[in-house]
Amino acid sequence: MWSCLVTSILFVCLLAETSAHSFETEEIVPVRLTGRTAGRVAKRSEEEPSFRLTAFGRNFTLNLTPDSTFISPTLKVYRIKAKPQKRLESTSKLTELYKSLNQTEETGAELLKGCFYIGAVDSDEDSIVSVSLCHGILGSFITDGKEYLIEPKLLGLGTSGKLTEQLHVIKRRRFTKSPQVSKPLSDTRDDQDSMSRRRRFVSTPRFIETLVVGDASLTHFYGDEIKHYMLTLMSVAAQIYKHPSIKNSINIVLVKMLIVEDEEVGPSISSNGGVALRNFCAWQQLFNPPSHRHPEHFDTAILFTREDICGHQSCDTLGVADVGTMCDTKRSCSVIEDNGLQAAYTTAHELGHVLSMPHDDTKNCEQLFGHLGEHHIMAPVFTQLSKTLPWSPCSALHITEFFDNGHGDCLLDTPETIVALPTELPGITYSLDRQCQQIFGEEFSHCPNTSDSEVCGQLWCQQEGQSVCTTRNGSLPWADGTSCGPSRTCLNSVCMSSEEAMRPKVFEPAVDGGWGEWGTWQPCSRSCGGGVMFSYRECTHPSPQNGGKYCVGQRVKYQSCNKQTCENNQGKSFREEQCEMYNNPNHFDIHGNVKQWIPKYAGVSLRDRCKLFCRARGSSEFRVFAAKVIDGTPCGPDTTSFCVQGQCIKAGCDLEIDSSKKLDKCGMCGGNGQSCRMISGSFNKVVHGYKDIVTIPSGATNINIKQQSHGSIPHDGHYLAVRRENGDYILNGNFSVSTVEQYIPVLGAVLKYTGSSTTLERLQSFRQLQEPITIQLLSTAGESIPPKVKYTFYIPKTMSFSKPKDKKIAGKLIHPFGVPQWVSGEWSECSKTCGSGWTRRNVECKDNAGFYSNHCNKDLRPSDIRPCADLPCPIWQIGPWSSCSQTCGHGERQRRILCIDYAGKIVEPENCDPAKMPESVSEKCFYQEC
Repeated sequence: MWSCLVTSILFVCLLAETSAHSFETEEIVPVRLTGRTAGRVAKRSEEEPSFRLTAFGRNFTLNLTPDSTFISPTLKVYRIKAKPQKRLESTSKLTELYKSLNQTEETGAELLKGCFYIGAVDSDEDSIVSVSLCHGILGSFITDGKEYLIEPKLLGLGTSGKLTEQLHVIKRRRFTKSPQVSKPLSDTRDDQDSMSRRRRFVSTPRFIETLVVGDASLTHFYGDEIKHYMLTLMSVAAQIYKHPSIKNSINIVLVKMLIVEDEEVGPSISSNGGVALRNFCAWQQLFNPPSHRHPEHFDTAILFTREDICGHQSCDTLGVADVGTMCDTKRSCSVIEDNGLQAAYTTAHELGHVLSMPHDDTKNCEQLFGHLGEHHIMAPVFTQLSKTLPWSPCSALHITEFFDNGHGDCLLDTPETIVALPTELPGITYSLDRQCQQIFGEEFSHCPNTSDSEVCGQLWCQQEGQSVCTTRNGSLPWADGTSCGPSRTCLNSVCMSSEEAMRPKVFEPAVDGGWGEWGTWQPCSRSCGGGVMFSYRECTHPSPQNGGKYCVGQRVKYQSCNKQTCENNQGKSFREEQCEMYNNPNHFDIHGNVKQWIPKYAGVSLRDRCKLFCRARGSSEFRVFAAKVIDGTPCGPDTTSFCVQGQCIKAGCDLEIDSSKKLDKCGMCGGNGQSCRMISGSFNKVVHGYKDIVTIPSGATNINIKQQSHGSIPHDGHYLAVRRENGDYILNGNFSVSTVEQYIPVLGAVLKYTGSSTTLERLQSFRQLQEPITIQLLSTAGESIPPKVKYTFYIPKTMSFSKPKDKKIAGKLIHPFGVPQWVSGEWSECSKTCGSGWTRRNVECKDNAGFYSNHCNKDLRPSDIRPCADLPCPIWQIGPWSSCSQTCGHGERQRRILCIDYAGKIVEPENCDPAKMPESVSEKCFYQEC
C-alpha cells in the first residue's frame, strides 16, 4: 500500500495496490496451552493465556495478558437512526440533521472490555501481539518483521464449542517489491492558530481520547459484530503506538463509539476523499462535548466505512486525514476505508498524519536521515514492517517536535480510569470466506483451488459467477489461527501442527523503560554572542519491553555557551546575518537593484518568531527561509529571550538561560539606571516638506518618539521620517509614506515603527545605537495644522549633547503640546506562579502637570492586564515500584507519588495541586520462599 498528499486541501491518502501476490493463507486450529481449555474464550481478562499456532512451517506461541490501556471505563456506544417522522432526503444543515436523528445508547459494551489482550510471540522481545479472544482469536501479531492476521473461519456464527475445535484462518503478508509509485506532492503541516504553553524537551504521557464511528455501510456489512470488530482494529493500532521506537508515551483511549444505522443521518461519504473528510469533520463536531472534563469529550475522531473513497489520482485510497491537526476540534479526524483487519494499519498511518508525521520519503526526512526504506508505518509504500523500528526516526522526530511546540497539550489530561483491551488472533473469528468479503465485498468467497505452496501464505478470492481468482496488497496471508487441515493451524503464514504451534512458553513480564546516562555536551551553536549546547539521554536503560511504559521526564538538557560579544558583526544582529545568507547577486527587485533580505518582525505571530522570516528591503515581499533560526538567535528586537530548537526560551541580558537580568534604561545589563541621562524635547513648527527634529547620537538607548495626529485623526499630513548620516532615508523618504507597522534594522538596534495610519505615530528602540540617525518630520498639511512631536532618549552621562536651537512659533499658530496622556504603572506580581495567570498595572490619564484628566484618547489606552506564568504547573506522577517489604515470603510494595515540574525534576509536594493527587498504589509481592 502507498499513500499520497494533496497540498491544495492538505489531506493525506493511503492507497492500496492490487497485486498478483499479496497474502499467504492457511487454516489452523489454535491449541490453548494455559488457562481454561473448554468453553468460550471470551471474558478471560483474569487469565494470562497462551496459545500455540502452527502455520507456514513453524510454531508460534502467543503469550497474552489483558490490556489495561485502551477502553475508557466510561465508554459509551450509541446507535444512530433517523426519526421515523423526520426522515430527510437531504440534510444540508448539520443542526437540522442532528434534530432528525435518534441516538440510543447501546448496552453490553462493558462485556467487550474483557476480550482484548496484548503480548509477545515466543521470546521475541520486539514482537507485537494484539488480539481479541471473544468468539475465537481475532487480531494481528508481528514477529521477525512479518505481519500476521488471524480470524475465525466461521466469523459471525458464534463460538459455542471449544477453541481447539474452532477453525481459524491465518494470513501472512508476503513482501514483494512493489512497482514504483508517484511521490506525494508535499508533506508540510499547517501551523494551528493558537499556541499553548510548552513543555520543553520533556517526555510526558499522552492520552488520545478517541471517537470511533461506523457508518451505515459498515453497520450493514458486519451487523452485530461491528462493535467487536472496530474495537479489534483500534486495539491493534493502539499496540503499534506503544512501541518505544516512537520515542514518546502514547496511549489511545476509546471514549465513544457511534454506530450509524441510517445513511441519511450519518456523515455524507463522497467518493472524493477530501470531500468525505471535510464532511465527516463537520459531522463529528455534533457529538463532541466542548468541555475537556466531560467523559465523552474526544481529541480525535475516526470513521470506518465500506464505501469506496478516491484520492486525486486513484480510487485505491484506503484513508485520508489532515496533517498536524490533533487538538483542533474541527479538523482532528480521519476516514478509513475498511478492507478487513489491515485497516488497523491504515488507522495507525492516518493517525500518524494527524499527529504531524510526514511520509518517510519526504525531502525533509531524507535530508535528516537519508533513505528510510519501506519498513515503517509512515512509509509511502508499506512493505515489510521493521520489528525493531515500526516507527522511523523521522516519525519520532516530527511527533516529538509537534508535542514540544505545544500542539498536543489536549492529550495531557489523564482519563479517570483505563480499562484493559484484550488482544486475540483474528483467524478464530473470521472464516476464509468472511476474510474475502471484508476485502473485496459480499459477493466474494475463498477461491477453492489454492495450491499447497500458498496455503496460509496467500489468500485468493473469487467473485460469485466468475472463474478468475484475485488477491491484492503485495501479500495477503490467511489470518493467524485459520485451520489449514486436520489438527493443523496457520500461524505467521505457515501451516503447522496445532499442537506444535501452541507449545507453552513462559510469558515475559512487561519491562518499563529507564533513562540512560546523559551524553556529552554537543558543540555550541554559536562562536560568540550567546549560543546553546545540548546533552541528550535515551530511554534505553532498559528499553521498554513487552508492552512496558516509555520513559517520562526530561530527555534533553541545554545551557548557554560562548557568551562573549561578537567583535566583527559590524553592528548587525545575528538574525540579519542569517537573512543575508540568502542574498543573491543575480536576483533583482522591481527597480533593478540587487534584492537584499532583512529580518521581518512585523506581522509575525508569537508562535512563529523562531522561524527565519525575511523581507526584501524596501518591499513588502517576504519569505520563510527556515523553519527554525539558529539556536541562540534572539526571539525579537525587544526581548533578551532567545530561540532553542524553534522555541522561545527565557534568557537574561547576560545571555544566560533562565536568567532574570534585564537591561536598564541606559542599556547596561543589570544596571541601576544611573549611568545615563535623559534627553527630551518637542517639535511643533508649521513647516512644509522635510524638517530635522533631532539627531540622535551613536550610543543612545531607549528611543521613544511620538507624533500625535491633529484631532486624533489618522493621516493629518504630518509623518515621522528617519535618515542615516550619509543622507539615505530608511523610513518615509522621497515623499513616500509607510502606513503599516515595520521594524527597521540600524547598526546595533532595531527601530519599531507603528505605521502612519495610527493616531499616535511612534518610533521606538531599546538597544544601544551604533550609528547616529536623524529624526525628521515630513509635513504636507499646510500652515493651518501644526504638528505635535515629542521625543526622549538616553545617552551616557559622559557624552555631550546639544539640542537643536530653533525660534519657537507664536502660540496662536499652534495647539499647546501638553495634551493629557495615558500614564502606565509597573506590572504587578503574577496571579499564579505557573499554569497561565494574569498581571495588572494602573493606567491613568494625566495632564502635563501630573493631574488627573478625562481627556485622553480612549482608543490609545494601553492594556492594563496581560497573561503571565506560561510555564506548566508541576503535576503528580506515580513513581517506580519500591522493593518488596519482605526478602522472602509474601510482602508488599508501593509506588511513590511524586510531584514533577515541567523539566521533569522532582519538587516539593506542596508545589502540586493536592486536589489532584492520585491515590497511593500498593500490591502484594513475593521474592522467594523463606
